[in-house]
Amino acid sequence: MFTRYSVALLLVSSFLFGQENNSSIRINADSTAAALYAEGNYWKLMEISKQYNIDSLSAKFLFSLGMSYAALSEPLRAQDFLKRAIALDSSKLQYRYQYARLLSQSGLFDDAIDQLTQCIAIDSTYIPARFQLGLTYAAKKKYPEKEIAIFSSLIDRNPRDFLSLYYVSEALKRLNEPDSAYFFLRLSLSTNPRYYPALISISNYLSAKKRYAYALPYYLLADSLRGDNKDLKFQIGECYRKLEMLSDAKMYFKRAIALDTTNALYYAQLAYAYYSAGQYDSSAETYQLAILNDDENPQYYRNLALVYKKMEMPELVIHAYNNAVRVMHPEIIAYTYNDIAAYHLEKTQWRKAIAAYQRALDVNPDLIDPYYFMGTAYLNLSEHQTAIQMYTTFLQKTENNPAKKGERFTAEKMIEYLKKAKKKK
Repeated sequence: MFTRYSVALLLVSSFLFGQENNSSIRINADSTAAALYAEGNYWKLMEISKQYNIDSLSAKFLFSLGMSYAALSEPLRAQDFLKRAIALDSSKLQYRYQYARLLSQSGLFDDAIDQLTQCIAIDSTYIPARFQLGLTYAAKKKYPEKEIAIFSSLIDRNPRDFLSLYYVSEALKRLNEPDSAYFFLRLSLSTNPRYYPALISISNYLSAKKRYAYALPYYLLADSLRGDNKDLKFQIGECYRKLEMLSDAKMYFKRAIALDTTNALYYAQLAYAYYSAGQYDSSAETYQLAILNDDENPQYYRNLALVYKKMEMPELVIHAYNNAVRVMHPEIIAYTYNDIAAYHLEKTQWRKAIAAYQRALDVNPDLIDPYYFMGTAYLNLSEHQTAIQMYTTFLQKTENNPAKKGERFTAEKMIEYLKKAKKKK
């Protein structure tokens, strides 16, 4: 028969045994959750989690569950579980850090910055939080000075931190300090010569500075690392073209086209390379392919007209120019009429030249050169009085224009000559 004391002892023993058993179950659940997450068995972990009341789950279990949802690209559910884990154990930096990363990936930069700042307040030596804080500010693209301060502090700790060196260079670019950015890019690549983003960035910098021979090795190394970047192949082609290495230029333009057969610019630059090499038939065909993919770009028609000029195809020259006018913005149509007129002038087609120059003036009355060249055309038509009028108008419009000194001298001499010839008659 149980006494009052033995019953009490039994109850206490049962309670203690139950607590120990529950603790063992929880430890096993946490270990199972961590193992399943590490193995990538995210769905299995989710199924197991449904067996428990969410309020009974530990911070460790919630963390593994949240990271599983993150791995499956379900950020909202992932954030919810990580937030619960932090509420249960706010001292665990990894929980807060991963939560901040998810917030940043979701575009919630200010919330991410708040979480990362708390991480650093708890442990100022926690490098991942500092680095992620720099990345988050970089994603905002509003505070480059803060980015530089954060990444510079990491560089102070490790001067060979190529990622921080790279991100300092990116922030400096946004501050319009490309030369300083270049310095940090070189430091980054000295530590990791095959870091693709830095290779692209330094190549673009050197190319913008027209240092094509220096840019090219970086571009080529980047291309050897990732051969599927069509724009990179195009840039390599451009470098070779600027260096007048036309065979290599054509080869890389073709490789870019092979990756994107609808990019008009790729065709246009290949056509230009053919033109520079004197391969006018190929140039014309390739410009037509550029136009096929973008028939609203007037420059392609103008360039095609230049090719036809080389091929001595006058009708096609004018046709190409007329197509340029058709798609051109009204403010620049006059310059194309100027080109048409210049072509007629070159072919001694005086009346056609005058008509084209007059159309240029109709579009833009502020043009000056048409008066000079119309003077030349009327002179060749023996319409001397009209030629004098054109030259005189040209002189009036260029009275304070030192850039037209040579043309002014010629115009004055022609007026003088024509007036003397008129008196002799």
